[in-house]
Amino acid sequence: MTAIDDKIDADVIVIGGGIIGGSFACILGQAGLKVILLDAGVRQVNSLKKVDARVFAITLASEQILKKAGAWHRLKKEDIACFRKMHVWDENGLGEINFDSASICQPTMGYIISHQAIVDALQEKLLELDNVRCLWSVSPAYIKDEADTIVLGTEDGLQFSSRLVVAADGHNSKLRSLANIHYQKHDYKQSALGCIVTTEFAHSEIARQRFLKRGPLAFLPMRDPHQSAIVWSSSPDHIQRLKELDKSAFHFELAEAFAHELGDIKESTERAVFPLSRAQADSYTKPRLALIGDSAHTVHPLAGLGANLGLLDAASLAEEMIDASQRGRDPGRLQVLRRYERRRKGENRNMMYLMDSFKHLFENQHQSVQWLRNFGLDTVDSLPIVKHAILKRAMGLTGDLPETVRGHS
Repeated sequence: MTAIDDKIDADVIVIGGGIIGGSFACILGQAGLKVILLDAGVRQVNSLKKVDARVFAITLASEQILKKAGAWHRLKKEDIACFRKMHVWDENGLGEINFDSASICQPTMGYIISHQAIVDALQEKLLELDNVRCLWSVSPAYIKDEADTIVLGTEDGLQFSSRLVVAADGHNSKLRSLANIHYQKHDYKQSALGCIVTTEFAHSEIARQRFLKRGPLAFLPMRDPHQSAIVWSSSPDHIQRLKELDKSAFHFELAEAFAHELGDIKESTERAVFPLSRAQADSYTKPRLALIGDSAHTVHPLAGLGANLGLLDAASLAEEMIDASQRGRDPGRLQVLRRYERRRKGENRNMMYLMDSFKHLFENQHQSVQWLRNFGLDTVDSLPIVKHAILKRAMGLTGDLPETVRGHS
């Protein structure tokens, strides 16, 4: 064990070097705070990475946060795919709704970007910041309060001391467990399958989602006009069967499920499967500790909100930290941290319940509910004011937004 006098000091310790933790560390680092970022994983070398089928639908709000973090301009042009329209329809009936960014004078609704491309851009920025130190293959083993600081020890015997430690280490957060913060989890008893597919017809920069009896199927447009990232949510047994199909059988079943909207499926990458659940931590904060991203909450992926909510967490907490530091206040005090929790916990909870409502509405196969569902889709589609309000909220242009985003909405 490192001697107590050998503790490594920082203003903030961040656990987790993914998109949320990396963005948070970059924003604080550029504001002059001394940051230590610890990640349990191994930092990958670009040449060793496989094609990443995990993609995110990045909102305009998240674009501004990634710009603030210094990562956006580091993304390669070929890594960014715009989607300007969205088409949503129900398998049972003729109800549908169409969104178009041009209707609210925006050039795009958002962007489809791979997880690894964003992480790479953030890591490039982190390496440029002299006041940010990144350590890989390091896991927290304990935390303890000490005077006006919190001490974090690692499994390999290192000790760190700071005024605040932030958990950005995902839904299985080790730091959240060490802090004894309860994580209320609801299992949807569903899994999702994801991969990249090549289609017969071009996607025309339209994101598409079809609600099937077993769950939604989304096609998200990639940079190549004939490539889309798919996310298919269904029962675990069904998803496992789809994963085990040979390519030709999978391509046929996928095209059938999507009503051949983009023609035949010509090619596909390796299929990845992950379980679906929603969760919310009882508290986002304790004295000298805060949770952001999936360590604080998870939502159903049907609207692609997970990473965007996490980035809003990161930007909101960073604003509170920077403001406290500039005013000479202790950023680890519970009074400061609670302002962040008040801003984000209610917003995230509302989105969780909204996604649950959509999920239950589209899963219900009762004839009267099907009729009401299709009528509702058509009605909203015919009401521009309502549709524009929904679109602006989905794009991250309205709501309780961080200052970073408000200036551009």
